[in-house]
Amino acid sequence: MKEKKHRKRRILPVVLGTAGGIAAAALIVVFGFRARSFEVEGNEYYSDNSVVTWIQNDDLAKNSLYILIKYNLMDPDVPAAVDHMEISLKNPWTVHVQVKEKNMIGYVDYDGAYLYFDHEGTALVRTKKVMEGVPYVEGLVFDTSAVKLGDNLPVEDDSIFEKIVEVSKGLDKYSLKPDRLSCSDGGIQLGFGTVQVLLGSENYDERLAQIDPILEKLHEKYPDTPGTLHLENYDGASENIPFVPDKAS
Repeated sequence: MKEKKHRKRRILPVVLGTAGGIAAAALIVVFGFRARSFEVEGNEYYSDNSVVTWIQNDDLAKNSLYILIKYNLMDPDVPAAVDHMEISLKNPWTVHVQVKEKNMIGYVDYDGAYLYFDHEGTALVRTKKVMEGVPYVEGLVFDTSAVKLGDNLPVEDDSIFEKIVEVSKGLDKYSLKPDRLSCSDGGIQLGFGTVQVLLGSENYDERLAQIDPILEKLHEKYPDTPGTLHLENYDGASENIPFVPDKAS
């Protein structure tokens, strides 16, 4: 009996000590890891405040340790134009947010502002801000009443987005900077000042490769002459590429 009492006396401090340690750890987690400030990097489409507001739209997001676990080990919702957000803690009360945004391939006029979309045609951001390096797209017909951020633009033929992506890659490859990009009858047209370039619906790389040298020749032979350069039927075997001046010129 005495031995049992001695055992109980020895176990009780251990139990109390363990419980006290757990309680202390819980207090540290709850009060020590309270998110007081945020540092945001990598964001262009969203403001720092918008990113922080999104993260804090969660009753448990007052705790920095919870935010760390949620965005690194779980699959949380993120804004439509964000691919993912990486979270780290600068210290227990300062949260560092590294934002990885999706790549925009174009934007259109929409509801008094601009609507940006990605390579899949997903509507990502509505803003009045013009983002550098993203082409303005004309002639893209869609049901404006059915537009929803995070969903694909409601167009009749969504293959047009693949074509815009292919043309965009070619523009970068050949260092071409058109004033505008237009969609019509399933094909792509580019505008370079007063010259409209018809690219058609295929073989974009080899057609885009012809633009710069032809524009140089047109500038020499037909300076400041508006017209249309017909590349829509061009292939490697083509000998002539028609340039048709506008009738008014």
